[in-house]
Amino acid sequence: MRKFLTIALSLVMLFGLVTPTFAHPGALDELGGHFRKADCTYFLHKPTSIARKAKNMQELIALIKKYNSNSTCTRGLNASKVKLEGFTFSNSQSSPKTPSTPSTKPSATKKVALPTIKINSKHTVRVIRVIDGDTVEVQFSNKAVATVRMIGVNTPETVHPNKPVEKYGKEASNYTKKRLTNKTVTLEFDVQIKDKYGRLLAYVWIGKELYNETLVKEGYANVMTIQPNVKYQKRFLAAEQAARKAKKGLWK
Repeated sequence: MRKFLTIALSLVMLFGLVTPTFAHPGALDELGGHFRKADCTYFLHKPTSIARKAKNMQELIALIKKYNSNSTCTRGLNASKVKLEGFTFSNSQSSPKTPSTPSTKPSATKKVALPTIKINSKHTVRVIRVIDGDTVEVQFSNKAVATVRMIGVNTPETVHPNKPVEKYGKEASNYTKKRLTNKTVTLEFDVQIKDKYGRLLAYVWIGKELYNETLVKEGYANVMTIQPNVKYQKRFLAAEQAARKAKKGLWK
């Protein structure tokens, strides 16, 4: 019995010593983000209550350096290396005020809730930032901001935390930036409104043009069907067949 207790105690001490203080590459730290190995870019995917304490970028960087033990990446971390993934600060002061220039604006801004989004509904929004070829950040008419992942299509990765930039990824991202940045578009929702990362899932319309389909038709994306959002699946498959036959973009 004494020998058993000794072994059990040893195991407890061993696991206590080897438990890491930060997640392995690709997992989220205590702020809800992590570094990309390739270039030490920090992605804040799921902001926790700790991350939401930051009132500006400087405070967020300080929290990252405090809670993420990747000393190699935190050493040279700056604002250009932090991707907020749609997160906005509770107080959007990015730099300290100067005594000679008092501010007349409120010191804090509340995060605006998204409007009610129902199955098969449509909403007019403005694209305020392009994250990737198939992912954008939009602002609703009530000023609420959200990240949108386009349904049914997949462009090569350019900002994935654990993958290098894929072939034709930059071309797809640049194409979407050219077509959608600062444009007013219509989001059409299907059956599933959000994905597991909290991003909105939608079809993007520029007038009568279904942009998801355009990405496939021009060879910037391949079809990626995920149930239950399959409303335009047949159109996307036909567009991919046409792009393959014409050897466009990905199919060159």
